[in-house]
Amino acid sequence: MKKRRRISIVLVMIMLAAGCSNVQTKDGAGTVGNATGSAAEAQGNVDAQGNAVSQANADAQGNGASQTESVASSNASDAPEATQTVQITMETEPEPFTFNPHVHSDLLSEFVSEETWASFYNMCDAIRAGEDTFECVSKEAYEWCTDEVTIGSYLPAACTKVVGGGYKDGVGKLKYKMDKEQFLAREQAFEEEICKMLNEATRTDASDFEKLMGIYDFMCKHWVYDYSEIDGASIEEFGNYACLMRRDGICAEIASALTYLLLQCDVEAMPFGTSCEHEWTYVVIGGKGYHVDATWALHGDYPEERLNLDYFMMTEDDRISQGLEKERFQADMVWIWKTDYDLDRFTATDDSFSAIHGGAQFVGMDTEKNVIKYITWDGKQKELSYGDT
Repeated sequence: MKKRRRISIVLVMIMLAAGCSNVQTKDGAGTVGNATGSAAEAQGNVDAQGNAVSQANADAQGNGASQTESVASSNASDAPEATQTVQITMETEPEPFTFNPHVHSDLLSEFVSEETWASFYNMCDAIRAGEDTFECVSKEAYEWCTDEVTIGSYLPAACTKVVGGGYKDGVGKLKYKMDKEQFLAREQAFEEEICKMLNEATRTDASDFEKLMGIYDFMCKHWVYDYSEIDGASIEEFGNYACLMRRDGICAEIASALTYLLLQCDVEAMPFGTSCEHEWTYVVIGGKGYHVDATWALHGDYPEERLNLDYFMMTEDDRISQGLEKERFQADMVWIWKTDYDLDRFTATDDSFSAIHGGAQFVGMDTEKNVIKYITWDGKQKELSYGDT
């Protein structure tokens, strides 16, 4: 995994402008979330004509300890009689997350055709533009695209607010159940909130595991369990949209919210559960499946509000040992459409993360060394390598 993107800044120096470039680099170790900064700061010593205008940074340090690369000889007589080009490599922040209206699940694609996905993306684009129709490959695809479960899972702000209006000759119709301008404002606010959360929780250049760890920790830190009565609740009070915007919900909502945030940054995930008894999230990291339960890991339930890791990167056996029956396991977005699917497709047998279970609490993550830092139940601080996943 490419840990940090780099850019090259070419400094064109006039022969008599001797001195050193003071290069500052960002230390990303020990962080989960996204740091802020700009490569533009590194260009502050070069004016619009490409001439050096300041050498004070190194001098201000006294002994110049922060200097890392010389760009000209300190002896003017040694300099050539022409301009000199020197290339310096400097670290920069990654691009921030932008909203992805075309979230995709490879797991679900084993049961939903790519033509149907394409139709769904046509619908997403039409809804976000306030349009009333979209191109759709078939009536079957139209029914999947406009189903409340599909929209609620993959375009949450439109759930129950935009519904199907019929299908004919390759065209699906849409109906808006609220004022269109108000809906578009609602959708925009939702997209901005999703990007805000992702950029606070992780980075675009993080590995899949690091994105999962960051988002999982972020959710468990900021979400609360909703004990209110859900019978008769509207979509504004219950569902993926409400959970993401209010940062509260029951297990099914929390599982879907975590899934959506992961899919937004291209980490494979799907809500998983046991026939309405309990819901969590199935994730795929490094080609292997794991069970991740954000509901049972909310920070407020543990000392010093640290994240309990018992419910992170679990195997199937871990889930069963906690009293959940495998016979009742369900891949939520699959069984709704295909009841005879092979449950063994959703395996979770890798026990590489067993050391962080048994009462371990999350302390931090060193993304340079690829390790999780945690405290065991008896107060010992340890590390676990997660590799380049």
